[in-house]
Amino acid sequence: MIQIFVLLSSFWSSVTVTEPPLASVEIAPSGSVFSEWLSEAAETAADCRWWDGKTTYDSICSTFAVTRVGTATLAQATDRANRCAAQGTTGCVLNGEIGLALPALFLYDESAANMRMIIAPRLLAQESTVKTVKIVDPLGEAPNQLFDFNSTITIEYLKGGARTLATETLRGNDAYCVQALRRSVAATCWEALD
Repeated sequence: MIQIFVLLSSFWSSVTVTEPPLASVEIAPSGSVFSEWLSEAAETAADCRWWDGKTTYDSICSTFAVTRVGTATLAQATDRANRCAAQGTTGCVLNGEIGLALPALFLYDESAANMRMIIAPRLLAQESTVKTVKIVDPLGEAPNQLFDFNSTITIEYLKGGARTLATETLRGNDAYCVQALRRSVAATCWEALD
């Protein structure tokens, strides 16, 4: 995903935080789970499409689809996420950035030295400090965006490849990544899944 920075200086307190995204982008126009990546066939640089903070992704948002992510889909998605994470030097990759039409994100797992998939995370009620966070396109192609995100969140989600629900408390960049996913996927999707 985009690189994430927490703004602590009082200078930034006067900056206007980005409004909700307006434009909608279809991830896989063919209706498939993945968009085409030319780099997979040619083994060239990854076709990462970094989220610009101003759009929402149209994803496959049925409970049936998100609970039936197969091992081949998981493997291809994780491979794409690893390639984008390396290209963008980031520990957070969103579904739309890798051309995956499911509401999911990938966080770097140090113990496995790999990206782990979190599918359809639902935010659970929790008190937390709100911080202004700057989202940066790793390639510098999109302007920086500012968002107000909770520094600690608790989520319920489907584990990639396991089809089981898990609950986890995330802090810092991992928490911001989940909130960026929730903002990047169309609100109608979350209404259908939450």
